[in-house]
Amino acid sequence: MSVRKRMWRDPETGAKKEVWMVDVVFTRADGTKLPRVRDVSPVQTRRGAEEHERQLRQSMLDGTHGQKEVPRFDTWFNGRYWTEHVVGRKNKPSTVESKRSVYRHHLEVNFGKLPLDKIGVGEIARFRASLVTKGLSDKSINNILAVLSKALHYAADVELIRKAPKVGLLKVERPEIEWWEFAEYSRIVAAARGEGPDWYAAVCLAGEAGLRIGEVRALRWREHVDLVAGTITIAEQMRHGITGTPKGGRRRVVPMTGTLVAALRALEVVREGYVVRTVDGKPMSDPRTSHAIRRILRKASLPERGWHSLRHTFGTHAALLGVNPWRLQAWMGHNRIDETMLYVHVAGSHLRPLPEPLLLAGSDFTDPDLRILRMLGARAQIRPAAQGRHTEAEANAGNKKGPNLSNG
Repeated sequence: MSVRKRMWRDPETGAKKEVWMVDVVFTRADGTKLPRVRDVSPVQTRRGAEEHERQLRQSMLDGTHGQKEVPRFDTWFNGRYWTEHVVGRKNKPSTVESKRSVYRHHLEVNFGKLPLDKIGVGEIARFRASLVTKGLSDKSINNILAVLSKALHYAADVELIRKAPKVGLLKVERPEIEWWEFAEYSRIVAAARGEGPDWYAAVCLAGEAGLRIGEVRALRWREHVDLVAGTITIAEQMRHGITGTPKGGRRRVVPMTGTLVAALRALEVVREGYVVRTVDGKPMSDPRTSHAIRRILRKASLPERGWHSLRHTFGTHAALLGVNPWRLQAWMGHNRIDETMLYVHVAGSHLRPLPEPLLLAGSDFTDPDLRILRMLGARAQIRPAAQGRHTEAEANAGNKKGPNLSNG
């Protein structure tokens, strides 16, 4: 008899009680015998137990018995995936913001109502084609597809789907690093000095030590700056007011040039709170820093670019001056040496005579790191009036932004 009453021990309390149970042995038409199923009926009446038995046999007949219910993509993305993979793995604020934006603008409308096991190669191919039709850049398309891929792969990892479909990213040729010539950088430093000590310090932190702008915003005196040792510890970055770990997830210690030390000592508030701050002691906001760099570049009669071009300038100039690539990797905070070698390759393809102030600054030092730091710090001594790759007429006529690499 497959439906009967029997004594059953509650696994939580250990108490025994009499319950209606089903005991089903099922053999398919091809002779395959399924494992025996003993189960407590969810409805504790004979009729309820018989209905439960009927449902069990039907699920065994159509092959769905034992299968997990597959959630829709929107339920999965905003539920377990977000909690376990995004929050649980402590994604950086910039990554969290990017994933929210990608889901809201692209994934929700295309995949939100689909069960995870109904998202296949064909659906992804049609989605990719729609992004191409919209005129998005290949890099933007790959960023969107990467978010989709991670969500589907984690669903496969926790066995909600058998296998994640292949997403197929577009092949993208990486754009060349944007950096400023020695004379152009000197003009930027001079223009920043005219904007006040805070923005001068911010430009020096980016151009003299290679900090990302989020790292500049999060830098604090007591925790990160050692004026005696002449070093900066980069342990945090800030985006939209949210503080997280730097890109790559690891802290780094960067030596300061003489120019940077002087810029920090010139600030009114030393060894307390944020280094670059508003008058009320708060960190600079994202829009305020964005407006500032554009204002500084206009004053220097140069095309408008982002703060990251100053970080690229630090890395490229260090490579031009002959820094050891492994040392530069530590200063820049790259996880992989191939990221650092991009600067070496750019420097190799843009060789030029070094300005005299740089050669003089490094002439008295035998230690290679000290010589590089002295030469980097001497870039501000180059005559700001000297023209680099852009004339003032080109800057005023074009004033265009170039690609701002986020992974340098």
